[in-house]
Amino acid sequence: MLQRVLNTTFLKYSVLVFCLVWLVYFMLKNEIPTDPGDGIMHFFIAQGSWHQPELFLHHWGKPFFILISSPFAQFGFNGMVVFNILLFTSTVLIAFRILSQKGVNNWLQLLFPLILLSAHDTTETILGGLTEPFFNFSLMLALLLLVEKRFFWLAILVSFMPFMRSEGQLPIVLTVFLLLINKSYKNIPFVFTGFVIYALVGLLVYHDFWWYFTRSAYNMGNSMYGQGTWDHYLISYEHYLGNPGLLVFVAGICCMTAVLIKKRWKEFELNAWFFSYGIFAGVIVLHSYFWATGQNGSAGLTRIATQGVPVVLVMSLFYISRFSWVKPVIGSSFIFMCAGLMAFSLVKTTNYPKKASALEHQLIAAADFMKEQQLTNQKVYYHYPLFSFRYGENPFQPDRKLIHYSFADLDTSMKYTLKPGDFIVRDSHFGPMEANVQLKDVKRHPELVIVKEFVSSEQLNDALNEIEGVIIYQYIPLKKQVKVQAVKKEIAANKVLHIKANEEFTSLPAVTEFYSTETKLWVNLVAKANGLKIVYDYNNKEDYSFVELKANQAIENSYLFKTAGKGKLYIWNPDKVETDLIVNSIQEEQVAYHPIIK
Repeated sequence: MLQRVLNTTFLKYSVLVFCLVWLVYFMLKNEIPTDPGDGIMHFFIAQGSWHQPELFLHHWGKPFFILISSPFAQFGFNGMVVFNILLFTSTVLIAFRILSQKGVNNWLQLLFPLILLSAHDTTETILGGLTEPFFNFSLMLALLLLVEKRFFWLAILVSFMPFMRSEGQLPIVLTVFLLLINKSYKNIPFVFTGFVIYALVGLLVYHDFWWYFTRSAYNMGNSMYGQGTWDHYLISYEHYLGNPGLLVFVAGICCMTAVLIKKRWKEFELNAWFFSYGIFAGVIVLHSYFWATGQNGSAGLTRIATQGVPVVLVMSLFYISRFSWVKPVIGSSFIFMCAGLMAFSLVKTTNYPKKASALEHQLIAAADFMKEQQLTNQKVYYHYPLFSFRYGENPFQPDRKLIHYSFADLDTSMKYTLKPGDFIVRDSHFGPMEANVQLKDVKRHPELVIVKEFVSSEQLNDALNEIEGVIIYQYIPLKKQVKVQAVKKEIAANKVLHIKANEEFTSLPAVTEFYSTETKLWVNLVAKANGLKIVYDYNNKEDYSFVELKANQAIENSYLFKTAGKGKLYIWNPDKVETDLIVNSIQEEQVAYHPIIK
């Protein structure tokens, strides 16, 4: 009796409800959006489209995604997340319908939503307001139309996919082949419906029928992000597929192979196999090529590979269901145990709620600082979307003070774009790369003075050897500038600290916890053995980080101590090692900033 009750649809829908509650909970608990870059920008574009209709054709923002998501964006960022949660729900429900039509039992079906959320990238795209959930929903709907042989509507739906994601060109190619295979020739022209509609709109707006190609945001010969290895997406499977997803995928491949060996052709489902595996493999192969060769603006983001995962998992579960490996009671118990483990891991996750990183804390502080200035006519040029998100202004809305910039050349921008009184908020992440504001270029312009600096507690080595943090510059003509000079002195040099195995914490010489003026400490030291860490703790872990010291490798980090609060800088010895620490120098700089000119 119990088996009959549990084997009803009630259980799989209970799992779906659990997943939805889990997503909503972390949506409300996240400190910042899970993707404080692209996710916020998609939200800004979708929200701003109601004020600037030309944004409905924003190529990078994905025009069809903007059109469908824009009503939700008017309710704020969480409106975008709710939109994605609804898409996730619809994707799962359609998957349930496909699997039910194909005779897959409810026990296997209930695994589907849990497997998806077990992959960190899938959850991040949903809670981050990104475009991948919309594309995956469309792919699942396309798979349903394909299974039900509704080729006309399949062609119409697929025709709009290039305007949901750039990878949407791939389903068009696959669908044309499928229509040819199924001799549905009359529906082939409809595969281009979406392109023709948007091309005509582009002809009216841009006077360019081919704007989809000529205005592409990805026309880059070489990626500014560099390049990686060919196997990047294969070895990173855990991010976009997850370990449960990998097991189901591999098991599905084995069962599919067995179906072919046994010549059970009807159970192979050629159309669905070609579409789902073609999408999944195509996305991974194409992006592996782009990342390995440094093309098309590829940054090696693993979340890209989530596209196609839901449809290939549906097919994997279908193939697994073709074989009865064990008795039903044993099989159901095993699946129930797996589902319980995945649910438990979701409840115990450490990935969420999303917390701000060390640099993101400084962006938040910088935004709060600029908000306090009550600007009038000055413009603020920035690039990191989290800054404007915290500031509370959409850069795509009218009468904006904040300008999301990317300077082709700082010298030209100083001459034609910036006006006296304007600000540049330069972060160490996007500033030198996407925003194209190098420190060496800034130093050529004495009109750009530092009015505030927010140094991150976590100093990491990067390609440009910069101090991680945010610097706010103001464009002030030389004749209006006030001479301001920082005072720097050495407070410790050439000191040897003997770290004992029984001492877990060791203070650095001459470093205090309170400063009467904003002070920056420059620390240069070398550990003679592995196992030590230098720790910065501001206001009892309000801002906290540590950097591991490697044997005989000197590090030079900078830490900012504010006047309000308590800052600790010390050596942590968690591994109980006994060694010497050479303090080459500790310099103390009392920082002075140029007053803001209004």
